[in-house]
Amino acid sequence: MSLFNEKLLREIIAEEVRRVLREELAELSRRGGRPEYLPVAEAAARAAVGSAAIRAWMAQGRLGRYRAGRELRVLSTELDALMRTPPGALGPGKRLTPEEEADRYLQRRRKRVT
Repeated sequence: MSLFNEKLLREIIAEEVRRVLREELAELSRRGGRPEYLPVAEAAARAAVGSAAIRAWMAQGRLGRYRAGRELRVLSTELDALMRTPPGALGPGKRLTPEEEADRYLQRRRKRVT
């Protein structure tokens, strides 16, 4: 016996994903562009770090991990947001909870929209 209705939960999540995608597409069309996905080497050069640092940030969840075939890519807006985060803002070894991650994501989205 389940404590929640799995089908309803899946429907809620799917609708929320569709809503976020609609908002993202609307924002992109307002800006007149498409998201820019950078190869790891280019992202490392932009951030003035090594490729290993970019991969580590992906593994830590600080950057999203996107693929173009077999090649890893970084969303430029995520990299820019990470670069604006003050060093040590999370403290050594501290990881965000899923709720904190979601809150941080929504705050970044609100800043982009305004």
